[in-house]
Amino acid sequence: ARAQHSPQPCAAVDCTMCSPSVMVGIRLLALTAPVLALQHTPSAAISSTRSHPVKPAAQPVLLALRSRQRTAAPLLTAAVATPEQPPQGATVSASIINLAKNIVGSGVLTLAAGVAAFSGSKLALIPSLAILLFLSGVSAYSFSSIARVGEAVGGTTYRDTWAKVFPPKTAILPAATVTIMTFTAGLAYSIIIGDSFASIASLAGLPPTLQRPNVWIVLVSTLVLFPLCLLRDLSSLAIGSVLGTAGTLYTALFMALRCIDGSYAPGGKFFSAIAPAVQPRFVPVTPATPVVNLSIFVLISMLATAFLAHYNAPKFYNELAPPKDGGSKVGRFNLVCGGAFGLAALLCGLIMSMGFLTFGAASQGLILNNYATKDTFAFLARMGIGASIIFSYPLNFAGFREGVLSMTGLGKFAHRRDLHIASTVLLMLSTNGLALFMKDLGLIAALGGAILGSALVYIFPALMFIANGRKALKAKADKGENANGLKAEVGANYALLVLGFFLAVVGAVMSLK
Repeated sequence: ARAQHSPQPCAAVDCTMCSPSVMVGIRLLALTAPVLALQHTPSAAISSTRSHPVKPAAQPVLLALRSRQRTAAPLLTAAVATPEQPPQGATVSASIINLAKNIVGSGVLTLAAGVAAFSGSKLALIPSLAILLFLSGVSAYSFSSIARVGEAVGGTTYRDTWAKVFPPKTAILPAATVTIMTFTAGLAYSIIIGDSFASIASLAGLPPTLQRPNVWIVLVSTLVLFPLCLLRDLSSLAIGSVLGTAGTLYTALFMALRCIDGSYAPGGKFFSAIAPAVQPRFVPVTPATPVVNLSIFVLISMLATAFLAHYNAPKFYNELAPPKDGGSKVGRFNLVCGGAFGLAALLCGLIMSMGFLTFGAASQGLILNNYATKDTFAFLARMGIGASIIFSYPLNFAGFREGVLSMTGLGKFAHRRDLHIASTVLLMLSTNGLALFMKDLGLIAALGGAILGSALVYIFPALMFIANGRKALKAKADKGENANGLKAEVGANYALLVLGFFLAVVGAVMSLK
C-alpha cells in the first residue's frame, strides 16, 4: 500500500488527474491490491517462517492487525487519497512497542535461575544487570545492522539477506538455525504448559493424577494443541499476542509485589506453603563463594535468547514509515531499535531482579514454580502464561514444521493433506514427547541461547556486515571517497564475530556442566 497518493478523480473535462495514464495506473492498482493484502495476512507470514520463527509467548508483530485482511476497495481508496497524507507505514512509537513485544518472551522467566546459577548473593544482581544492559545494547546494534545490510542488498528477510550476501546455497545455515530455534521454543512451551496447569490443578484440588505435569502435556497436546496445529489459517490465534503481552506485564507486577510485601520471606504468608527446596535461600559472599565465577556464562547464554528477535529485522525495517522528506529510514529505525531494546531490557531486568531478590539461590528454571499454589496472584500469572502459550504454540509450530519440510525437500508438497497431518503428528511427538523427560527449562534456555542465539544475534549479522562492508569499501576506494567510518564499523563487527563465537563455546560448556 505504498502507491503514490493522488486526488480523487473529478468530473472536469480538463482534469489532469483523470487522464488515461493516471486512470490506467489506478486500474492496475485495483488489480494488484488483493495480492498486496494477501502479503500481510497471517497465512502469508506463516509461509515465510523458515526465516521468521515465533518467540515463546511473544508473537511477531501486528498479528492482530494482520488478521483483518484488507480488501481492494480500502487499498484503492488509500491510493487516491490527498497528496498531503503522510507516507504509509508504521510509526516509530508503534514500532517500538511492537518490537519490544516481539523481543520479550517466556525465556524471561528463566533469568532469575541464571543469576542463581553463579551466585546466591543479592550482590550478584549488580554484574547481572550490567551484562543485561551490555548485551541488550549489542543486540540492538546487530538488529539494526541486519536491516541496513538488507536495505543495501535488497533482502526482505533474514534468509534472503544472507542469500544475497553469500552464495544462495549457504542460506541453509540461518534457515537451519531458525528451525532448531523453533524446536527448542516448542520444547520450552510444552514444559511450561505442563508445570503451569499442574500447579493450577493442585490449587483447584483436582485428583493427584491431574496434578502431574506430564498428564497435562499429554492432555493439552492431544486435545488442544494438535487440532490447532492442523489449522491452515492461524489468523484466529492473533489473540495470543495480546494475551502474551498482558500475561508478561501482569507477571512482572505480581513478582514485584511479592518481593516487596515479603510474603515468601521467612515468617511470610506463603513461606511455609512451598517446599523447602524452593524456599528463599541467600548465600553470603566468601572466598569460597565469590560473587562472580565462570558459571556466570549460564546467565549470559540465557540473555542471548532474551533479546532475540533478529529474524524479523528486515520486516520491521520495511514496515517502518519513511521520513516525510523521503530520506533514509536508518535514523528512524535506530530510534526504534534503541527504544524497543531499552524497554525489553527494563522488563527483563525487573522480572530477573524481583525473582532473584525473592528466592535467591533457590530460583527455579521456571520462576513461577517457586510460588505457592495457594497464592491467588500466582495462580492468575500461571493462567495468563499458560493461555498465551496455548495460542502461541501453533504459530511457533507452523514455522518449525515448514522449516523441516523445506530442509528435507518436502516443502513443495506441503499443500497435501496427508503430509500435513503426518508431519504434524511426528513433529509434535518429537517436541512434546521430549518434554515428558526433559524438565530443566533453564538448561534449554541457556544451551539454546549459547549456540543458536549467539549465531543469530552476533555471528551471522557480523558475517553479513563484514562481507557487504568489504564490497562497499572497495567501491568507495574506487571513487576516492573517505571510508574511515565504514572501516571502523567493519572492525567492530570483527570484534562482534569473536564475541559471538566466544559466547557460543563457553556458554555451551558451562550450560552442560
